[in-house]
Amino acid sequence: MKRENGGRGKGIGTKTDAEAAGNKVREFVRSVGCKLKRAVYPARVTCDLCGKELVADTRYPLCAACTETVTFTDGKVCLCCGAPINDEADYCIRCQNTESVFRLNRSAMVYDGGAKKLVYSLKFGGKKYIAKTLGAMMSDAFLRFGMEADIIVPVPMSEKEVKKRGFNQAELIAREVGGRMNIPVLPALQKVKETLPQKELSGRERAENLKGCFAVAYSDWIAGRKILLVDDVFTTGATANECAKTLFKAKVRQVSVLTAAVTKTKLPVEQSKELDE
Repeated sequence: MKRENGGRGKGIGTKTDAEAAGNKVREFVRSVGCKLKRAVYPARVTCDLCGKELVADTRYPLCAACTETVTFTDGKVCLCCGAPINDEADYCIRCQNTESVFRLNRSAMVYDGGAKKLVYSLKFGGKKYIAKTLGAMMSDAFLRFGMEADIIVPVPMSEKEVKKRGFNQAELIAREVGGRMNIPVLPALQKVKETLPQKELSGRERAENLKGCFAVAYSDWIAGRKILLVDDVFTTGATANECAKTLFKAKVRQVSVLTAAVTKTKLPVEQSKELDE
């Protein structure tokens, strides 16, 4: 039987075979990519804090019991540092007699209970996937408090610090927030000087310890922009202030701060013992 269209029919068959082969290759690459992604970021069906299986969909990967251990900043907060306030004052004791270079800080949680465990698990337990949880919480806080930004800048660590820990937790969190809020993330700050651990210092000593330790990068990109500085914990504000001072040297328009957690307002002697590095 004579085939119509002669060689054209053969051409069509060849093209179909090639497309099928191409589809198989693409499917193979996709499946390998998915497996690699699951290996790096395994699907979380367990609670980030206790490890128990989650039996119901939750906004964050926390079981009901562990969620109860987290204090969210959904009430009245200090106009400056974002710590919860239980009286009629607009500013907490920490901020009443302190000048801040940054516009304000807002946090998703209070740094105690479950919040402290989440931060510790990320920073010192190497559980990078918790950055996704903190990023989700912080994105919700960003919207809840009506914040705005043109560029997100993570608080930097020195090369020595990154090598010791293996990663910069502020950078991981910043990427999560940026992805959710569709705001570009730029490493516009670099830590150029080694410093003492902040947890061992008082508020005044922290400020002295950080002087001159940051430098600006990408100054042309951030000039005139509203910057959102991202970090894990807000304690005395020394780190945020020093970062803001450095950023303003590049003529940024505004610096606001977003952190996963804020320490409770305490008297200066008590406050100096809190951890923010």
